[in-house]
Parts: sequence; C-alpha cells; structure tokens
Amino acid sequence: MAESFRFKTWHAAAFLAGISAVSAFSSSKDARTYWQGLNKPARAPPAWVFPTVWTGLNLLQVWADLRILNNRETPVRNTLLGLRAVNWLLYAVFTPAFFRAKSPVAGEAITLAEGVTAGATVALLARTDPLAAAALTPLTLWTAYASLLGADLASKNSDRLVDQLRWDGAF
Repeated sequence: MAESFRFKTWHAAAFLAGISAVSAFSSSKDARTYWQGLNKPARAPPAWVFPTVWTGLNLLQVWADLRILNNRETPVRNTLLGLRAVNWLLYAVFTPAFFRAKSPVAGEAITLAEGVTAGATVALLARTDPLAAAALTPLTLWTAYASLLGADLASKNSDRLVDQLRWDGAF
C-alpha cells in the first residue's frame, strides 16, 4: 500500500519564503520614514521588534500548519485550513494596506481580523491538536497587543486611504 503524501519542512520553508517576499515587495520605498513619522503611543515597541517577533510567529505558524495539513483525520481540518488561508492572506495584505496605502485604519482592520482568525483556529485546535494550538497562541496574543497599538495609530494619525475615500464620496 502506498504511503499518502505528507507535507515536509521544505514545503513550509518555501511557502514562508514566498509569503515573506510578497510582503516585502509590496511595501513602499518610504516605509521606514512613514513609520518613524507616525504619532505612536508610548507603549509602542521600537521598530526592530516587529520583524523579530514576526519571524518567530511565522516559524510557529508554519510548524502548526504542517501539523494541520498532515493530520487528515481531524474532523474540522477544512475549517482549519480555511482559517489559516485567510490568516496568511491577511498577513500578505497588511504591508501594502498599512505602508503603501498609508492607512492605519486598514492596518487596524486587518490586525483585528488576523486576531479573530488566529483565535478561532486556536479554539478549534485546542480539541484536536493542543500542540498546534499552543504554537498559534502567541500569534493570537501578539495580534491582540498589536490591535491596541493599531487603534491608537488609527486615531492619532492621518489616513491617506480614508481621506481618499472621503474625497471620492464613499463616506
């Protein structure tokens, strides 16, 4: 009997490299200047913290994703895969929404949605794969913290995307 296909570490590494490249290439040339110019809350960490934290979170995510992908017996596997796909899509669109569109409001909405999808994933995994749930818990906690920062950023800074939508009469 042939062994069924299993996703390997190199699949996860290739995915992570690809999604990281999408995020990096979708940023703006003035992203660093834009971040430095924002009116940030006092509890905002220094800029170097974000890539450091996200590197660790992304490694934990792909490890958990491999467990989800390779456990075909989980009754909620399709739901988990859908939540993870949405979470990675949100990760990919954050950088262009926040830095390219210069929209703290869009960044906050994306961060909140990431937190919801991560939290829902953790809740479902807690029953079927507590190790994968534990691996995704820091993502849920980080997005909760980041959404507090994002709310401050959205309330204290101009938003080019929202201003454009107002100008166009969208609201």
